[in-house]
Amino acid sequence: MTDWNEMKVSEVVALPGWRGERGETFVCELKRPSILTLAAKGAITNPLMKTARRIFYSGVSPSEGNLEEEGRVLLTIAKAAMVAPTYDELEAHGVELTDEQLIAIFRFTQWGVKALDRFRQLSADYDGADGGAALSHSAE
Repeated sequence: MTDWNEMKVSEVVALPGWRGERGETFVCELKRPSILTLAAKGAITNPLMKTARRIFYSGVSPSEGNLEEEGRVLLTIAKAAMVAPTYDELEAHGVELTDEQLIAIFRFTQWGVKALDRFRQLSADYDGADGGAALSHSAE
């Protein structure tokens, strides 16, 4: 028998924080939406398809594309990925995601929590023995 709830997997992850300090994190619950499904359902509009395709196959590289379009694609992905807090909840409180956070969310949606290992290693190097376990923000 299929457990449908197991298929709605989300993970609590530590993203880079807002102040840009090494070791500072923002804890967020994320899921991994499909870019192809977002495109098929119209969440990624036709004018953004070329940029979404490039990001999907080559990753984020603002020097190679239209920065405005890349930003719109990354925001669409972040809105679909954020479970707690939601993107709309942050926006309601006047909080905007940083470029680093948007890129980290994109990487998580494509490659899972392992894509954040580099950020975690930087945090561990900075924070010492606790490995970045002391988080400055919570997902509440």
